[in-house]
Amino acid sequence: SSEGGGYANADGNLMGWINELCYIKLDLNPEAPTDPWTKGAHRGISHMYLGQRGATKLAAKAGVKVPANFVYPHPDMCTIKHEDHAQCLKLIQKAMANPEEEPQVRKLYETCGVYLGYALAQYCEFYPIDHIMILGRVSKGKGGDLMLDTAKKVLMKEFPEFAGIQFHTADDHFKAVGQCIAAAALPEVK
Repeated sequence: SSEGGGYANADGNLMGWINELCYIKLDLNPEAPTDPWTKGAHRGISHMYLGQRGATKLAAKAGVKVPANFVYPHPDMCTIKHEDHAQCLKLIQKAMANPEEEPQVRKLYETCGVYLGYALAQYCEFYPIDHIMILGRVSKGKGGDLMLDTAKKVLMKEFPEFAGIQFHTADDHFKAVGQCIAAAALPEVK
């Protein structure tokens, strides 16, 4: 539903913490979407571009048939609740699986891939990144593969110094629940 991240050092050791990366400013446009958690005080925050919200705000523009209350910026899509975004994402994935709708819906996943590529380049300004594991429901299926391929192309073309980042994923089931499993597996910090 949002964006979380952890960091392993060069020796492959988990550092014992997870970063809440969903509040990083990615879009500097003064008209960028506002953040529902900060009641409009912040614009261009990463969770509005990466994860479910990044995909669902593009659904109607990509031709996905969604109920009126799932069309961004309907108030139902601008709250802190995740349920409507989860349902909208299911409609996006269903449309991507439909050969008649797929050519248009591809553009949604390509756009999310561009978001991801630029976000990774920005993160590389602060973290040395050699490997990245992408999990989450948006990364499932053919659309998720397209999103990751697009992110790699962005890095190769726009940020060749980061083109060597190795992407890792899991099977579709683990993509959907893996973030929860990984977070639960972290040791207790005393």
